[in-house]
Amino acid sequence: MTHPRPRAGKGLAARRGALGGEAGRPALRPRPWATVLARLLGGLCLACMVLAPAAALAVELSPPEARYVAERGVVTLCVDPDWPPFETIDAAGRHVGIAADLLGLVAERTGLRFTLVPTASWDESLEAARQGRCRALSFLNRTPQREQWLAFTRPLLSDVNVFITREEHAFIADPGRLAGETIVFPSGTAMEELIRRDYPNLHILTTASEDEAMAMVSDRQADMTMRSLIVAAYTIKKRGLFNLKIAGQLPYYSNNLGLGVVGDDRTLIDILNKGIDTITTAERAAIENRHVSINVQTVTDYGALAKVLGAVLALAALGGAWAIKVKRLNTALRREIERREELERMREDVEQIIRHDLVTPLSGLIGIPELLETEENLTPQQRELLRHAATSGRRMLATIRLAGDLARMEKGTYHVAKADCDVLGIIRDARVNLDKLFAVKGLAFAVSLDGRPAGAEDRAPARGDANLLGNLFENLLKNAAEASPQGGEVAVDIRLPEGMVAVRNRGQVSPDIVDTFFEKYVTRGKTFGTGLGTYSARLIARAHGGDAVLELGEPDHVTVRVLLPGLKDAR
Repeated sequence: MTHPRPRAGKGLAARRGALGGEAGRPALRPRPWATVLARLLGGLCLACMVLAPAAALAVELSPPEARYVAERGVVTLCVDPDWPPFETIDAAGRHVGIAADLLGLVAERTGLRFTLVPTASWDESLEAARQGRCRALSFLNRTPQREQWLAFTRPLLSDVNVFITREEHAFIADPGRLAGETIVFPSGTAMEELIRRDYPNLHILTTASEDEAMAMVSDRQADMTMRSLIVAAYTIKKRGLFNLKIAGQLPYYSNNLGLGVVGDDRTLIDILNKGIDTITTAERAAIENRHVSINVQTVTDYGALAKVLGAVLALAALGGAWAIKVKRLNTALRREIERREELERMREDVEQIIRHDLVTPLSGLIGIPELLETEENLTPQQRELLRHAATSGRRMLATIRLAGDLARMEKGTYHVAKADCDVLGIIRDARVNLDKLFAVKGLAFAVSLDGRPAGAEDRAPARGDANLLGNLFENLLKNAAEASPQGGEVAVDIRLPEGMVAVRNRGQVSPDIVDTFFEKYVTRGKTFGTGLGTYSARLIARAHGGDAVLELGEPDHVTVRVLLPGLKDAR
Protein backbone atom coordinates (compact mmCIF):
# COMPACT_ATOMS: atom_id res chain seq x y z
CA MET A 1 0.00 0.00 0.00
CA THR A 2 1.06 3.51 -0.15
CA HIS A 3 -0.11 5.51 2.66
CA PRO A 4 2.80 8.30 5.22
CA ARG A 5 2.67 5.04 3.14
CA PRO A 6 3.08 7.44 5.61
CA ARG A 7 3.44 3.35 3.63
CA ALA A 8 7.02 4.48 3.13
CA GLY A 9 4.32 5.22 1.65
CA LYS A 10 1.21 3.97 3.38
CA GLY A 11 2.72 5.28 6.41
CA LEU A 12 5.98 6.98 6.26
CA ALA A 13 7.40 3.74 5.18
CA ALA A 14 9.32 1.78 7.66
CA ARG A 15 7.70 -1.14 9.31
CA ARG A 16 8.71 -3.33 12.19
CA GLY A 17 11.23 -6.03 11.43
CA ALA A 18 15.01 -5.52 11.52
CA LEU A 19 17.27 -6.63 8.72
CA GLY A 20 19.83 -7.98 11.11
CA GLY A 21 17.78 -10.44 13.13
CA GLU A 22 17.48 -8.55 16.39
CA ALA A 23 15.30 -9.86 19.17
CA GLY A 24 11.69 -10.17 18.08
CA ARG A 25 12.54 -9.59 14.40
CA PRO A 26 13.47 -11.97 11.57
CA ALA A 27 17.10 -12.34 10.45
CA LEU A 28 18.01 -12.15 6.79
CA ARG A 29 19.00 -15.83 6.70
CA PRO A 30 17.26 -17.55 9.60
CA ARG A 31 18.61 -20.90 10.65
CA PRO A 32 16.15 -23.80 10.16
CA TRP A 33 15.67 -24.43 13.89
CA ALA A 34 15.04 -20.72 14.53
CA THR A 35 12.48 -20.61 11.74
CA VAL A 36 10.67 -23.69 13.02
CA LEU A 37 10.66 -22.35 16.60
CA ALA A 38 9.31 -18.96 15.46
CA ARG A 39 6.53 -20.67 13.51
CA LEU A 40 5.61 -22.94 16.41
CA LEU A 41 5.47 -20.03 18.86
CA GLY A 42 3.51 -17.86 16.43
CA GLY A 43 1.07 -20.68 15.72
CA LEU A 44 0.65 -21.38 19.44
CA CYS A 45 -0.12 -17.72 20.18
CA LEU A 46 -2.62 -17.53 17.34
CA ALA A 47 -4.25 -20.77 18.45
CA CYS A 48 -4.66 -19.39 21.94
CA MET A 49 -6.25 -16.27 20.50
CA VAL A 50 -8.70 -18.33 18.46
CA LEU A 51 -9.57 -20.69 21.32
CA ALA A 52 -10.08 -17.89 23.84
CA PRO A 53 -13.79 -17.20 24.45
CA ALA A 54 -14.86 -14.40 22.13
CA ALA A 55 -17.31 -13.08 24.70
CA ALA A 56 -14.46 -12.35 27.11
CA LEU A 57 -12.91 -9.94 24.57
CA ALA A 58 -16.10 -8.46 23.10
CA VAL A 59 -16.27 -4.70 23.58
CA GLU A 60 -19.10 -3.06 25.50
CA LEU A 61 -21.13 -0.91 23.09
CA SER A 62 -23.53 1.83 24.08
CA PRO A 63 -27.17 1.39 22.98
CA PRO A 64 -26.72 3.80 20.00
CA GLU A 65 -23.52 1.96 19.00
CA ALA A 66 -25.25 -1.43 19.25
CA ARG A 67 -28.08 -0.13 17.02
CA TYR A 68 -25.49 1.18 14.57
CA VAL A 69 -23.80 -2.26 14.33
CA ALA A 70 -27.16 -3.94 13.80
CA GLU A 71 -28.34 -1.50 11.13
CA ARG A 72 -25.12 -0.29 9.46
CA GLY A 73 -22.55 -2.82 10.61
CA VAL A 74 -21.45 -3.89 7.12
CA VAL A 75 -18.35 -1.79 6.34
CA THR A 76 -17.16 -1.83 2.73
CA LEU A 77 -13.35 -1.85 2.78
CA CYS A 78 -10.71 -0.85 0.21
CA VAL A 79 -7.15 -2.12 0.74
CA ASP A 80 -3.74 -2.12 -0.90
CA PRO A 81 -3.80 -5.28 -3.06
CA ASP A 82 0.01 -5.48 -3.26
CA TRP A 83 1.69 -4.57 0.04
CA PRO A 84 3.07 -7.79 1.55
CA PRO A 85 3.38 -8.66 4.33
CA PHE A 86 0.98 -5.95 5.55
CA GLU A 87 -1.84 -6.82 3.16
CA THR A 88 -2.61 -8.24 -0.26
CA ILE A 89 -5.57 -9.64 -2.18
CA ASP A 90 -4.80 -13.30 -2.90
CA ALA A 91 -5.67 -15.37 -5.99
CA ALA A 92 -9.01 -16.31 -4.40
CA GLY A 93 -9.92 -12.62 -3.97
CA ARG A 94 -9.43 -12.63 -0.18
CA HIS A 95 -7.86 -9.90 1.96
CA VAL A 96 -4.82 -11.49 3.66
CA GLY A 97 -1.83 -10.27 5.67
CA ILE A 98 -1.12 -8.51 8.98
CA ALA A 99 -3.84 -5.90 8.41
CA ALA A 100 -6.44 -8.58 7.56
CA ASP A 101 -5.69 -10.52 10.77
CA LEU A 102 -5.86 -7.39 12.94
CA LEU A 103 -9.14 -6.31 11.32
CA GLY A 104 -10.45 -9.83 11.90
CA LEU A 105 -9.95 -9.32 15.66
CA VAL A 106 -11.70 -5.92 15.49
CA ALA A 107 -14.65 -7.44 13.59
CA GLU A 108 -14.95 -10.39 15.99
CA ARG A 109 -15.00 -8.14 19.06
CA THR A 110 -17.27 -5.35 17.80
CA GLY A 111 -19.73 -7.24 15.58
CA LEU A 112 -18.81 -5.16 12.52
CA ARG A 113 -18.58 -7.00 9.19
CA PHE A 114 -15.90 -5.93 6.73
CA THR A 115 -16.72 -6.49 3.06
CA LEU A 116 -13.79 -6.26 0.63
CA VAL A 117 -14.13 -4.05 -2.47
CA PRO A 118 -11.55 -5.54 -4.89
CA THR A 119 -9.14 -3.12 -6.59
CA ALA A 120 -6.04 -3.54 -8.72
CA SER A 121 -3.82 -0.92 -7.02
CA TRP A 122 -3.58 1.42 -4.04
CA ASP A 123 -4.29 4.40 -6.29
CA GLU A 124 -7.51 2.68 -7.40
CA SER A 125 -8.44 2.05 -3.75
CA LEU A 126 -7.99 5.77 -2.94
CA GLU A 127 -10.16 6.73 -5.91
CA ALA A 128 -12.82 4.17 -4.96
CA ALA A 129 -13.00 5.65 -1.46
CA ARG A 130 -13.36 9.18 -2.84
CA GLN A 131 -16.20 7.98 -5.09
CA GLY A 132 -18.02 6.39 -2.15
CA ARG A 133 -17.59 2.77 -3.29
CA CYS A 134 -16.05 1.90 0.08
CA ARG A 135 -16.58 3.38 3.53
CA ALA A 136 -13.08 2.72 4.90
CA LEU A 137 -9.45 2.33 3.85
CA SER A 138 -7.20 -0.05 5.76
CA PHE A 139 -3.72 0.43 7.18
CA LEU A 140 -2.71 4.00 6.38
CA ASN A 141 -1.17 7.02 8.12
CA ARG A 142 -2.57 10.47 8.66
CA THR A 143 -1.41 13.27 6.38
CA PRO A 144 -2.79 16.82 6.10
CA GLN A 145 -4.22 16.05 2.64
CA ARG A 146 -5.95 12.87 3.81
CA GLU A 147 -7.44 14.56 6.87
CA GLN A 148 -9.42 16.79 4.51
CA TRP A 149 -11.63 13.84 3.48
CA LEU A 150 -10.92 10.99 5.93
CA ALA A 151 -11.39 10.52 9.68
CA PHE A 152 -8.79 8.27 11.34
CA THR A 153 -8.92 5.60 14.03
CA ARG A 154 -6.21 4.93 16.54
CA PRO A 155 -3.30 2.91 15.08
CA LEU A 156 -3.73 -0.81 14.52
CA LEU A 157 0.06 -1.10 14.25
CA SER A 158 3.01 1.26 14.77
CA ASP A 159 6.37 0.90 13.03
CA VAL A 160 9.43 2.91 11.98
CA ASN A 161 10.84 3.82 8.56
CA VAL A 162 14.44 3.47 7.38
CA PHE A 163 16.46 4.47 4.34
CA ILE A 164 17.42 1.47 2.17
CA THR A 165 20.45 1.94 -0.12
CA ARG A 166 23.03 -0.18 -1.85
CA GLU A 167 25.92 -1.44 0.22
CA GLU A 168 28.41 1.21 -0.98
CA HIS A 169 26.22 4.21 -0.06
CA ALA A 170 27.31 6.26 2.95
CA PHE A 171 25.23 6.45 6.14
CA ILE A 172 22.45 9.06 5.82
CA ALA A 173 22.57 11.30 8.88
CA ASP A 174 20.76 14.28 7.32
CA PRO A 175 18.92 13.81 3.99
CA GLY A 176 18.68 17.59 3.70
CA ARG A 177 22.40 17.66 2.85
CA LEU A 178 22.14 15.20 -0.04
CA ALA A 179 22.46 16.75 -3.50
CA GLY A 180 21.42 15.26 -6.83
CA GLU A 181 20.24 11.96 -5.33
CA THR A 182 17.05 10.06 -6.21
CA ILE A 183 14.59 8.35 -3.88
CA VAL A 184 11.87 6.01 -5.15
CA PHE A 185 8.43 5.32 -3.61
CA PRO A 186 5.44 3.24 -4.64
CA SER A 187 2.93 5.64 -6.20
CA GLY A 188 0.49 7.44 -3.90
CA THR A 189 2.24 6.83 -0.60
CA ALA A 190 2.11 9.16 2.36
CA MET A 191 5.89 8.98 2.77
CA GLU A 192 6.25 10.37 -0.72
CA GLU A 193 3.99 13.27 0.31
CA LEU A 194 6.05 14.07 3.42
CA ILE A 195 9.45 13.76 1.75
CA ARG A 196 8.30 16.05 -1.11
CA ARG A 197 7.30 18.61 1.51
CA ASP A 198 10.28 18.37 3.86
CA TYR A 199 13.21 17.49 1.52
CA PRO A 200 12.84 19.26 -1.85
CA ASN A 201 16.55 18.61 -2.51
CA LEU A 202 15.77 14.94 -3.25
CA HIS A 203 14.54 13.95 -6.70
CA ILE A 204 11.51 11.68 -6.23
CA LEU A 205 10.69 8.74 -8.50
CA THR A 206 7.50 6.67 -8.30
CA THR A 207 6.75 3.12 -9.30
CA ALA A 208 3.84 0.72 -9.22
CA SER A 209 4.78 -1.58 -6.33
CA GLU A 210 6.96 -2.21 -3.27
CA ASP A 211 9.00 -4.87 -5.12
CA GLU A 212 9.76 -2.50 -8.01
CA ALA A 213 10.91 0.26 -5.64
CA MET A 214 13.41 -2.07 -3.93
CA ALA A 215 14.53 -3.52 -7.27
CA MET A 216 15.21 -0.03 -8.69
CA VAL A 217 17.62 0.67 -5.82
CA SER A 218 19.29 -2.73 -6.22
CA ASP A 219 19.63 -2.20 -10.01
CA ARG A 220 21.08 1.36 -9.62
CA GLN A 221 18.03 3.04 -11.14
CA ALA A 222 17.56 4.98 -7.87
CA ASP A 223 19.90 5.87 -5.00
CA MET A 224 17.55 4.97 -2.15
CA THR A 225 14.06 4.23 -0.95
CA MET A 226 12.42 4.71 2.43
CA ARG A 227 10.55 1.64 3.61
CA SER A 228 9.15 0.01 6.69
CA LEU A 229 11.55 -2.32 8.48
CA ILE A 230 8.97 -5.12 8.21
CA VAL A 231 8.46 -4.52 4.48
CA ALA A 232 12.21 -4.11 3.90
CA ALA A 233 13.13 -7.35 5.68
CA TYR A 234 10.35 -9.24 3.90
CA THR A 235 11.22 -7.96 0.42
CA ILE A 236 15.01 -8.29 0.75
CA LYS A 237 14.75 -11.90 1.90
CA LYS A 238 12.01 -12.82 -0.54
CA ARG A 239 13.89 -11.46 -3.56
CA GLY A 240 17.45 -12.07 -2.39
CA LEU A 241 18.48 -8.40 -2.69
CA PHE A 242 21.52 -8.79 -0.47
CA ASN A 243 23.38 -5.83 -2.00
CA LEU A 244 21.04 -3.56 0.01
CA LYS A 245 21.42 -2.24 3.57
CA ILE A 246 19.81 0.03 6.17
CA ALA A 247 21.50 3.43 5.73
CA GLY A 248 19.73 5.59 8.29
CA GLN A 249 16.50 6.58 10.00
CA LEU A 250 14.59 9.87 10.25
CA PRO A 251 13.31 10.73 13.75
CA TYR A 252 9.57 11.42 13.91
CA TYR A 253 8.97 9.68 10.53
CA SER A 254 7.11 6.71 11.96
CA ASN A 255 4.16 4.72 10.74
CA ASN A 256 1.00 4.74 12.82
CA LEU A 257 -1.22 2.59 10.63
CA GLY A 258 -4.93 2.78 11.31
CA LEU A 259 -8.20 2.87 9.40
CA GLY A 260 -9.35 5.88 7.39
CA VAL A 261 -13.15 6.35 7.39
CA VAL A 262 -14.66 8.37 4.55
CA GLY A 263 -16.46 11.49 5.82
CA ASP A 264 -16.96 12.12 9.52
CA ASP A 265 -18.79 9.02 10.82
CA ARG A 266 -17.89 9.47 14.50
CA THR A 267 -20.01 6.53 15.67
CA LEU A 268 -18.14 4.13 13.39
CA ILE A 269 -14.78 5.63 14.48
CA ASP A 270 -15.70 5.15 18.17
CA ILE A 271 -16.73 1.50 17.60
CA LEU A 272 -13.54 0.77 15.64
CA ASN A 273 -11.38 2.39 18.34
CA LYS A 274 -13.02 0.23 21.01
CA GLY A 275 -12.15 -2.87 18.99
CA ILE A 276 -8.58 -1.70 18.35
CA ASP A 277 -8.06 -1.01 22.07
CA THR A 278 -8.70 -4.70 22.87
CA ILE A 279 -5.76 -5.92 20.75
CA THR A 280 -2.84 -6.76 23.01
CA THR A 281 0.87 -6.37 22.34
CA ALA A 282 1.23 -10.17 22.40
CA GLU A 283 -1.50 -10.56 19.77
CA ARG A 284 0.16 -8.01 17.48
CA ALA A 285 3.56 -9.69 17.89
CA ALA A 286 2.13 -13.14 17.10
CA ILE A 287 0.47 -11.84 13.93
CA GLU A 288 3.64 -10.04 12.83
CA ASN A 289 5.81 -13.12 13.40
CA ARG A 290 3.39 -15.29 11.48
CA HIS A 291 3.50 -13.14 8.35
CA VAL A 292 7.11 -11.97 8.38
CA SER A 293 8.50 -15.51 8.71
CA ILE A 294 9.89 -16.54 5.29
CA ASN A 295 10.10 -20.08 3.96
CA VAL A 296 13.56 -20.76 2.49
CA GLN A 297 13.08 -23.45 -0.14
CA THR A 298 15.78 -26.16 -0.39
CA VAL A 299 16.68 -28.33 -3.36
CA THR A 300 14.82 -31.65 -3.30
CA ASP A 301 16.55 -33.19 -6.35
CA TYR A 302 18.93 -35.40 -4.42
CA GLY A 303 20.82 -36.43 -7.57
CA ALA A 304 21.66 -32.81 -8.32
CA LEU A 305 22.27 -32.09 -4.63
CA ALA A 306 25.42 -34.25 -4.65
CA LYS A 307 26.87 -32.20 -7.50
CA VAL A 308 26.30 -28.84 -5.89
CA LEU A 309 27.13 -29.68 -2.27
CA GLY A 310 30.38 -27.75 -2.44
CA ALA A 311 28.57 -24.68 -3.78
CA VAL A 312 25.95 -24.97 -1.02
CA LEU A 313 28.63 -25.05 1.66
CA ALA A 314 30.30 -22.00 0.12
CA LEU A 315 26.98 -20.15 0.04
CA ALA A 316 26.33 -21.12 3.65
CA ALA A 317 29.68 -19.62 4.64
CA LEU A 318 28.92 -16.44 2.71
CA GLY A 319 25.50 -16.29 4.31
CA GLY A 320 26.98 -16.56 7.76
CA ALA A 321 29.48 -13.80 6.98
CA TRP A 322 26.67 -11.65 5.62
CA ALA A 323 24.54 -12.18 8.72
CA ILE A 324 27.46 -11.14 10.94
CA LYS A 325 28.06 -8.05 8.81
CA VAL A 326 24.40 -7.04 8.88
CA LYS A 327 24.31 -7.49 12.64
CA ARG A 328 27.34 -5.22 13.02
CA LEU A 329 25.80 -2.62 10.73
CA ASN A 330 22.54 -2.65 12.67
CA THR A 331 24.43 -2.38 15.95
CA ALA A 332 26.36 0.63 14.59
CA LEU A 333 23.09 2.15 13.37
CA ARG A 334 21.47 1.75 16.78
CA ARG A 335 24.46 3.34 18.48
CA GLU A 336 24.42 6.27 16.05
CA ILE A 337 20.69 6.79 16.56
CA GLU A 338 21.13 6.66 20.35
CA ARG A 339 24.07 9.11 20.12
CA ARG A 340 22.05 11.57 18.05
CA GLU A 341 19.05 11.26 20.36
CA GLU A 342 21.32 12.05 23.30
CA LEU A 343 22.76 15.09 21.46
CA GLU A 344 19.22 16.27 20.71
CA ARG A 345 18.28 15.92 24.40
CA MET A 346 21.41 17.85 25.39
CA ARG A 347 20.59 20.62 22.88
CA GLU A 348 17.06 20.91 24.27
CA ASP A 349 18.38 21.01 27.85
CA VAL A 350 20.85 23.79 26.96
CA GLU A 351 18.13 25.81 25.21
CA GLN A 352 15.83 25.40 28.18
CA ILE A 353 18.56 26.53 30.60
CA ILE A 354 19.35 29.57 28.41
CA ARG A 355 15.67 30.54 28.23
CA HIS A 356 15.34 30.17 31.99
CA ASP A 357 18.49 32.21 32.66
CA LEU A 358 17.26 34.98 30.34
CA VAL A 359 13.75 35.12 31.78
CA THR A 360 14.80 35.76 35.39
CA PRO A 361 16.94 38.91 34.85
CA LEU A 362 14.61 40.19 32.12
CA SER A 363 11.64 40.02 34.49
CA GLY A 364 13.60 42.21 36.89
CA LEU A 365 14.51 44.70 34.15
CA ILE A 366 10.85 45.04 33.14
CA GLY A 367 9.98 46.01 36.72
CA ILE A 368 12.46 48.92 36.78
CA PRO A 369 10.66 51.23 34.28
CA GLU A 370 7.30 50.28 35.81
CA LEU A 371 8.65 51.35 39.23
CA LEU A 372 10.15 54.61 37.89
CA GLU A 373 6.82 55.55 36.29
CA THR A 374 5.41 56.14 39.78
CA GLU A 375 7.81 59.07 40.31
CA GLU A 376 6.06 62.47 40.14
CA ASN A 377 8.92 64.58 38.72
CA LEU A 378 8.97 62.91 35.26
CA THR A 379 8.27 64.73 32.02
CA PRO A 380 5.70 63.27 29.57
CA GLN A 381 8.56 62.32 27.24
CA GLN A 382 10.33 60.44 30.03
CA ARG A 383 7.14 58.58 30.93
CA GLU A 384 6.65 57.58 27.28
CA LEU A 385 10.23 56.27 27.11
CA LEU A 386 9.69 54.23 30.29
CA ARG A 387 6.45 52.77 28.92
CA HIS A 388 8.24 51.90 25.68
CA ALA A 389 11.08 50.19 27.60
CA ALA A 390 8.60 48.13 29.65
CA THR A 391 6.59 47.18 26.57
CA SER A 392 9.72 46.14 24.67
CA GLY A 393 10.88 44.07 27.62
CA ARG A 394 7.54 42.30 27.87
CA ARG A 395 7.61 41.54 24.14
CA MET A 396 11.15 40.15 24.47
CA LEU A 397 10.01 37.99 27.39
CA ALA A 398 7.08 36.69 25.33
CA THR A 399 9.44 35.91 22.43
CA ILE A 400 11.74 33.85 24.68
CA ARG A 401 8.80 31.87 26.04
CA LEU A 402 7.40 31.44 22.53
CA ALA A 403 10.68 29.82 21.39
CA GLY A 404 10.11 27.02 23.88
CA ASP A 405 6.48 26.63 22.79
CA LEU A 406 7.47 26.40 19.11
CA ALA A 407 10.06 23.70 19.88
CA ARG A 408 7.35 21.60 21.51
CA MET A 409 5.01 22.25 18.56
CA GLU A 410 7.68 20.91 16.18
CA LYS A 411 7.76 17.67 18.17
CA GLY A 412 3.97 17.47 18.42
CA THR A 413 3.99 17.60 22.24
CA TYR A 414 2.50 21.08 22.71
CA HIS A 415 -1.12 21.42 23.85
CA VAL A 416 -2.72 24.83 23.39
CA ALA A 417 -4.37 26.26 26.51
CA LYS A 418 -7.46 27.62 24.81
CA ALA A 419 -9.55 30.44 26.25
CA ASP A 420 -12.09 32.93 24.92
CA CYS A 421 -10.39 35.68 22.91
CA ASP A 422 -11.13 38.26 20.21
CA VAL A 423 -9.26 37.65 16.93
CA LEU A 424 -10.27 41.07 15.57
CA GLY A 425 -8.80 42.79 18.63
CA ILE A 426 -5.65 40.65 18.40
CA ILE A 427 -5.16 41.69 14.75
CA ARG A 428 -5.65 45.38 15.59
CA ASP A 429 -3.09 45.14 18.43
CA ALA A 430 -0.62 43.45 16.06
CA ARG A 431 -1.11 46.32 13.60
CA VAL A 432 -0.36 48.87 16.34
CA ASN A 433 2.94 47.07 17.07
CA LEU A 434 3.89 47.60 13.41
CA ASP A 435 3.05 51.34 13.27
CA LYS A 436 6.59 52.37 12.37
CA LEU A 437 6.87 49.91 9.45
CA PHE A 438 3.47 50.94 8.02
CA ALA A 439 4.32 54.64 8.40
CA VAL A 440 7.72 54.36 6.67
CA LYS A 441 6.15 52.65 3.65
CA GLY A 442 2.98 54.75 3.65
CA LEU A 443 0.78 51.65 3.78
CA ALA A 444 -2.98 51.63 4.28
CA PHE A 445 -4.62 48.99 6.48
CA ALA A 446 -8.16 47.62 6.16
CA VAL A 447 -10.06 44.98 8.11
CA SER A 448 -13.38 43.44 7.03
CA LEU A 449 -15.66 41.11 8.96
CA ASP A 450 -17.91 38.73 7.00
CA GLY A 451 -17.71 40.90 3.88
CA ARG A 452 -18.20 44.36 5.43
CA PRO A 453 -15.78 46.89 7.00
CA ALA A 454 -15.16 46.03 10.65
CA GLY A 455 -16.51 48.62 13.09
CA ALA A 456 -15.01 49.80 16.35
CA GLU A 457 -17.52 47.74 18.38
CA ASP A 458 -17.18 44.55 16.32
CA ARG A 459 -15.59 41.40 17.72
CA ALA A 460 -14.46 38.10 16.23
CA PRO A 461 -14.83 35.66 19.15
CA ALA A 462 -12.67 32.56 19.13
CA ARG A 463 -11.23 29.82 21.33
CA GLY A 464 -7.45 29.88 21.40
CA ASP A 465 -4.26 31.22 23.00
CA ALA A 466 -4.30 35.00 22.55
CA ASN A 467 -0.50 35.34 22.88
CA LEU A 468 0.20 32.70 20.24
CA LEU A 469 -2.43 34.11 17.87
CA GLY A 470 -0.95 37.57 18.37
CA ASN A 471 2.45 36.26 17.28
CA LEU A 472 0.88 34.49 14.28
CA PHE A 473 -0.92 37.57 12.93
CA GLU A 474 1.92 39.99 13.72
CA ASN A 475 4.29 37.80 11.67
CA LEU A 476 1.86 37.63 8.73
CA LEU A 477 1.13 41.38 8.83
CA LYS A 478 4.84 42.15 9.03
CA ASN A 479 5.58 39.89 6.04
CA ALA A 480 2.74 41.44 4.05
CA ALA A 481 3.92 44.98 4.86
CA GLU A 482 7.55 44.23 3.95
CA ALA A 483 6.48 42.68 0.64
CA SER A 484 4.07 45.52 -0.28
CA PRO A 485 5.10 48.34 -2.62
CA GLN A 486 5.41 51.88 -1.29
CA GLY A 487 1.93 53.35 -0.73
CA GLY A 488 0.19 49.97 -1.00
CA GLU A 489 -2.41 48.35 1.26
CA VAL A 490 -2.52 45.36 3.59
CA ALA A 491 -6.06 43.96 3.88
CA VAL A 492 -7.41 41.45 6.40
CA ASP A 493 -10.68 39.60 5.77
CA ILE A 494 -12.25 37.65 8.67
CA ARG A 495 -14.94 35.09 7.81
CA LEU A 496 -16.56 33.68 10.95
CA PRO A 497 -18.79 31.02 9.28
CA GLU A 498 -15.75 29.58 7.50
CA GLY A 499 -13.39 29.88 10.48
CA MET A 500 -10.91 31.71 8.23
CA VAL A 501 -8.74 34.85 8.28
CA ALA A 502 -7.12 36.03 5.01
CA VAL A 503 -4.15 38.46 4.92
CA ARG A 504 -3.73 40.03 1.47
CA ASN A 505 -1.17 42.39 -0.05
CA ARG A 506 0.07 43.50 -3.44
CA GLY A 507 3.23 41.79 -4.61
CA GLN A 508 4.55 38.48 -5.86
CA VAL A 509 6.18 35.38 -4.34
CA SER A 510 9.43 34.29 -5.96
CA PRO A 511 8.62 31.16 -8.04
CA ASP A 512 11.50 29.19 -6.52
CA ILE A 513 9.97 29.36 -3.00
CA VAL A 514 6.27 28.90 -3.80
CA ASP A 515 6.38 25.20 -2.85
CA THR A 516 8.46 25.87 0.30
CA PHE A 517 6.83 29.14 1.39
CA PHE A 518 6.01 27.88 4.91
CA GLU A 519 9.20 25.92 5.49
CA LYS A 520 11.91 26.81 7.95
CA TYR A 521 14.57 29.39 6.93
CA VAL A 522 12.97 30.06 3.51
CA THR A 523 13.15 33.78 2.61
CA ARG A 524 13.84 36.01 -0.41
CA GLY A 525 14.56 39.70 -0.88
CA LYS A 526 14.93 40.64 2.82
CA THR A 527 18.25 41.86 4.13
CA PHE A 528 17.59 40.62 7.66
CA GLY A 529 14.95 37.98 6.94
CA THR A 530 15.21 34.72 8.93
CA GLY A 531 12.56 32.65 7.14
CA LEU A 532 10.86 31.87 10.45
CA GLY A 533 7.78 34.14 10.28
CA THR A 534 5.54 32.06 8.02
CA TYR A 535 7.01 28.83 9.45
CA SER A 536 6.00 29.73 13.02
CA ALA A 537 2.62 31.07 11.80
CA ARG A 538 1.74 27.71 10.28
CA LEU A 539 3.00 25.84 13.37
CA ILE A 540 0.73 27.94 15.60
CA ALA A 541 -2.25 27.54 13.27
CA ARG A 542 -1.79 23.75 13.22
CA ALA A 543 -1.41 23.66 17.01
CA HIS A 544 -4.89 25.25 17.12
CA GLY A 545 -6.25 22.49 14.87
CA GLY A 546 -6.13 24.62 11.72
CA ASP A 547 -3.59 25.44 9.01
CA ALA A 548 -2.06 28.25 6.92
CA VAL A 549 -2.12 28.10 3.11
CA LEU A 550 -0.73 30.30 0.32
CA GLU A 551 -2.98 31.51 -2.53
CA LEU A 552 -1.66 33.16 -5.70
CA GLY A 553 -4.79 33.09 -7.85
CA GLU A 554 -5.13 36.87 -8.21
CA PRO A 555 -2.47 38.54 -10.41
CA ASP A 556 0.09 40.67 -8.54
CA HIS A 557 -1.47 39.81 -5.18
CA VAL A 558 -0.47 37.41 -2.41
CA THR A 559 -2.99 35.96 0.05
CA VAL A 560 -2.29 33.84 3.11
CA ARG A 561 -5.37 32.10 4.48
CA VAL A 562 -5.34 31.03 8.12
CA LEU A 563 -7.89 28.35 9.01
CA LEU A 564 -8.91 28.53 12.68
CA PRO A 565 -11.64 26.10 13.80
CA GLY A 566 -11.78 28.04 17.07
CA LEU A 567 -13.47 30.94 15.24
CA LYS A 568 -16.48 28.75 14.43
CA ASP A 569 -16.44 27.01 17.81
CA ALA A 570 -16.84 30.30 19.66
CA ARG A 571 -19.90 31.45 17.71
